[in-house]
Amino acid sequence: MLPPATYTTCRDTILAETREELSVVSDQLGCPTSANDIAEAVVKIADRLAKDSSPDLRGVFHLAGSGETNWAEFARHILSIFEEKTGRRVTVRDIAAADYPTAAKRPANSRLCCDKLKRLYGVSMPEWQVSTRDTVTKLLEEPKEAI
Repeated sequence: MLPPATYTTCRDTILAETREELSVVSDQLGCPTSANDIAEAVVKIADRLAKDSSPDLRGVFHLAGSGETNWAEFARHILSIFEEKTGRRVTVRDIAAADYPTAAKRPANSRLCCDKLKRLYGVSMPEWQVSTRDTVTKLLEEPKEAI
């Protein structure tokens, strides 16, 4: 399964090809994180663990992209890149989470504090806007069958 940010980026890019407007939740905060950024961080963490067996390096750590946004702003950023690359403009209409029923209840705030990971491993994640640009660009360059 794709990480939420990658899945959302892929889904929004595909929807942008067929719709003029997308309704997106604007009252839920998070830290979009690309799968590529996660993979790079995990490699750094594994490399450090292979060299250092300190108990301080064990435990629960959070890993998420730097910065925060809501789903509607995330979609706007994705679609601005889409417009820049394709010339097609799609607008985002903000809606409340209550207006977009899902089977699972989503938290209003799913931001994660990654200070412990940075302090103990020296791992800092890129700003979500940079990683989103990279992901959308790659998605637009790949053949449709790959998505």
